[in-house]
Amino acid sequence: MIRLSKALALVAAAVLFVAACGGNGTGSATTTFKGTKKVGISLPLTGQSNLYGHAKSQALRLAAEDINAKGGVNGYKIEMDVIDDGTTVPKAVDNVNQLILQDQVIAMMGSVTSGQCAAQTPIVKQNKIVYIDSTCNSYQLTLEPDLLNPYWVSIVPNTYMEGTSAGAEAAKLGAKKIFIVSPNYLFGTSETNAFVAALTKKNPNVTFNDKSTWYVPFPTNPRWDSTINAIQAFQPDLVYSNIFSQDQVNFVKQALAVDPNFFTKYQMVTLSSIDDFNALGPQYPQGMHVYMRAPFFQLSNSKLDAWVSEYKTKYNEYPSDWALMDTDALNLWAQAANKAGTFDSDKVMSQILGKSFSSLRGYNFTVRTQDHQANVGETIGTTTDSAGKYPFVVLKDSSNLKGDDIMMSTTLMQEMLDGKCEKGGDPKTANFALCPSWK
Repeated sequence: MIRLSKALALVAAAVLFVAACGGNGTGSATTTFKGTKKVGISLPLTGQSNLYGHAKSQALRLAAEDINAKGGVNGYKIEMDVIDDGTTVPKAVDNVNQLILQDQVIAMMGSVTSGQCAAQTPIVKQNKIVYIDSTCNSYQLTLEPDLLNPYWVSIVPNTYMEGTSAGAEAAKLGAKKIFIVSPNYLFGTSETNAFVAALTKKNPNVTFNDKSTWYVPFPTNPRWDSTINAIQAFQPDLVYSNIFSQDQVNFVKQALAVDPNFFTKYQMVTLSSIDDFNALGPQYPQGMHVYMRAPFFQLSNSKLDAWVSEYKTKYNEYPSDWALMDTDALNLWAQAANKAGTFDSDKVMSQILGKSFSSLRGYNFTVRTQDHQANVGETIGTTTDSAGKYPFVVLKDSSNLKGDDIMMSTTLMQEMLDGKCEKGGDPKTANFALCPSWK
């Protein structure tokens, strides 16, 4: 009986020890935390970009759960503080003030549109809040002198990287007559200018629709009749566009209603994501030349595959590019804050800049110290049927472009940081194309 009592006591002690250490690591219910710290995000759960806000919010909550299951950050449980901005700039500004001043968040994840991010960055800077940007991506956010922010980090390919990649794809296709349609705000103009500069550098004889017709209001009126009619009248070799989310969904549906062969007659190079694929399902045109930031099916690796399975089990849907990148974003911040041993933003940033981070994307990336831009890649390919594997199209003839190959050169980057680039100029060029090294 004495031996039995001792044995039972040892078993009980072992159970208590395992419980105190968090059990098998599947949850944080038994972990003793010092308290709870909030990480904030203002995103569109409604409005034009609601598809992306939905994915981002789900991914960040799941990422926080996984971080907490491993002990949290600096001994604290992490809670995501998510507020809807309706895809509007004024609400995004109100939200960031609330998150910082009232909710006392210790870090922020990036919003969706570049207009929102540009409006938020002065507030973030003033309050010294680390901001990990994984969606809004205008290169001006890290390069334009009046927007520079020591607490800003971009782990999404910026508009220079994307526009340059799209321009190279259009040149490869041999297109000579291009119709451009893009949203008229910082992201749309920035990425379009990069596209035009890259394409005209390879093919100086290419022609475009009149620049006055390149841009459409953002968020766009749900009707695309005038744009569709203009494309048909122009008869281009190729349509280039970076419209996204609900705008892209509406455009595709309405173009197909006008002409079921619209995207066969007019090949298209466009920004897209799994959210756009999923929203249209079998309606998403095959043969579209799309550039994507992080399609899980193209970047498959053991770590990513396990996360996709976890995400799908929890939410009963496949994760989009935005979900993947936001997971990388929160994990980057958590890793840096744990290494810093503090939530002090300057010390956390010292563990981010110039450091290498693993990612779900299957490669390590480094955040460049000068412009806080990570050397993350882009995927480009042609849409095709998935043969029943997924409820949306996938890519064929695709390439995973390396971040180092598409990043802005250090010379051009420094010229922009130093404010040496002219404004305006030839409508076929971008502002960065008027920097000394591009003349």
